Amino acid sequence: MSEGKKLLRGAGVTLAVYFVIKYLLPYVTPFLIAYVLVHMLNPVVEAIRKKLNWKKEVIVSVLLAVILVLFSGLFYIIYCQLMVQIRKIAMNFDYYYSCFCNIVDDCCLMAEKSFGIRVDEVREFVYTSLEHASQQIRVYIIPGIVNYSVRYLKKIADAGLFLMMLFVAVILLMKDYDEMKEKLQKYEWYRHYHNISKRMWKQGGMYMKAQMMIILVIMVICTVGLWALGNPYFLVLGILIGLMDALPFIGTGTVLIPLSVVLLFQQNFRLAAGYVGLFLLTYVARELLEPRLIGAKLGVYPFVMIVVVYVGLYLFGAAGVILGPVMLLTVMEILREFQ
Repeated sequence: MSEGKKLLRGAGVTLAVYFVIKYLLPYVTPFLIAYVLVHMLNPVVEAIRKKLNWKKEVIVSVLLAVILVLFSGLFYIIYCQLMVQIRKIAMNFDYYYSCFCNIVDDCCLMAEKSFGIRVDEVREFVYTSLEHASQQIRVYIIPGIVNYSVRYLKKIADAGLFLMMLFVAVILLMKDYDEMKEKLQKYEWYRHYHNISKRMWKQGGMYMKAQMMIILVIMVICTVGLWALGNPYFLVLGILIGLMDALPFIGTGTVLIPLSVVLLFQQNFRLAAGYVGLFLLTYVARELLEPRLIGAKLGVYPFVMIVVVYVGLYLFGAAGVILGPVMLLTVMEILREFQ
């Protein structure tokens, strides 16, 4: 096949995958997740069925109920603590704003004394930007956090409806999973789909699962570390830093290093050293876990991966951090299957 045809085929597959993810995926997400869960739980259900001789749908119902209760309890505890800390940040926003302004003044004064340069324009630019950002936060974000908790409760209700739909879909699919799989294997298109999904599960699935495990470990380390350092927002920052660590070339240092610099300007050397130590701990944890949990990479250069994540963020919003790499891997495997 000529290079021109390969490019056209690649462009066509990319557009098709984009439209499916963009416009079809939101409608089938519960059922896609149900399929993945059934695929994962089926071996466990089969092992239990051989011992207890229960129906598969009964076993999976019990398993899902136990998982749902455990995760709901954990989510409730974390949610309550998060809302307390987020409201505390909102109520003390003016205090933190004035502290940051003082730090800007100290930095400008130090620059003038050390280098003999005037930084009035820089100070004015920083203050203008800070004032604009603070106005946006005061007008749009803080009222929503403090006064409109009903909106968040509505979101929780929507999530509950989603989980109920997922629960029913898993039970019904588990009941007929083996029979449906046997019938579908007669079709050629299903065999292609099976080959593609099998390779994606082996590469992308294991990769994403390992990354999620690493992010969870980083979140726990940051949350416990910040709590030990006496940070009143240990849970909010711990989760935020863990999520940022998932982004290529950003990592935990994006938050921890600036915090340590601020503490150095405040001459709180002990606490600054604690934040630097926490950053080093998270860095070492990722370096130790990544080679052990991720056996095979996706075969994509880091530069390409960060471009894919950026494009994913632009096309799909926050979900693009995951959907961008998924789209790339899907296109790669479809082209590989039909080469």
